[in-house]
Amino acid sequence: MEPVIIGLVLGGMYALLAQSFVLTFVTTRTLNFAVGEFVAVGAFATLAVASWGWLPTVGKIAIGVLAAALLGALVYRFLVLPFTTQGEHDVRWLLSTVAVSFVLLNLMNNVEGPSPQRSETAKLDGAVDLLGVGVSKQQLLLAALALVISLGLIAVTQRTSIGLVMRAVSQDPDTTSLMGVSPRVVGMGSYAVAMGLAGLAGILYAANVGASPVMGEPLLVASIAVAIVGGLGSLWGPLVGGALYGVLSQVASYQWGAVWGETAGLLLVIAVLVWKPEGLLGRRAEVKL
Repeated sequence: MEPVIIGLVLGGMYALLAQSFVLTFVTTRTLNFAVGEFVAVGAFATLAVASWGWLPTVGKIAIGVLAAALLGALVYRFLVLPFTTQGEHDVRWLLSTVAVSFVLLNLMNNVEGPSPQRSETAKLDGAVDLLGVGVSKQQLLLAALALVISLGLIAVTQRTSIGLVMRAVSQDPDTTSLMGVSPRVVGMGSYAVAMGLAGLAGILYAANVGASPVMGEPLLVASIAVAIVGGLGSLWGPLVGGALYGVLSQVASYQWGAVWGETAGLLLVIAVLVWKPEGLLGRRAEVKL
């Protein structure tokens, strides 16, 4: 039971970051491979105002989230959108976001240094007993937020006019622009929300490991794997993918060691790509000629 409970909690943490990939893909058909650095941006922005005693904890967290969100919108406008002019088969944005990753990593290393810095903002000490298993309150908070935020995003995209606009832009940006909807603004908005989520994950994760330029790297591979397993086209996907990836990797680690835990998670990704390339909850794209 212990590896299952721990796996579900860790899967929730991965799911929160995986939503950053899914949200941008659902709206713009692009991915930001600098998400790991946006995790650190949120953590460092919050750390910069941590000494402001007059500002409540919620305000400090909001500053970190807004910093990551604003930077995400700018990255889309100036470093992603210009490289998507040749349709959905134009993948120059991939190299662009990888370049952003290196630039942000070097900037943070030069400004903040490579060593982790202690962060007490939004830190929860102690553990909670779940079915006889002790679970860190901080990790449980991340998992709970992943569930709440995912359900919120699903409600917005499926039940509001904003969601209708997002789906329309994703399916046919040219037609929606003729109807007075700006695909550029919608794309910037989706990147802002997605990178804000990455920043939020970084703020809460930093309370456990400290804020550092490379703090997002251990989460990045697992989060991409979770997004792929669940399906990049489904906002439900990260929850399902996170649960499967987290439980499988923890059970394998418990039975055969940590190395096999990581391997089992990646083997799950390969199996899904072979059996159902669009992901477990993704839909196969139909191309009409």
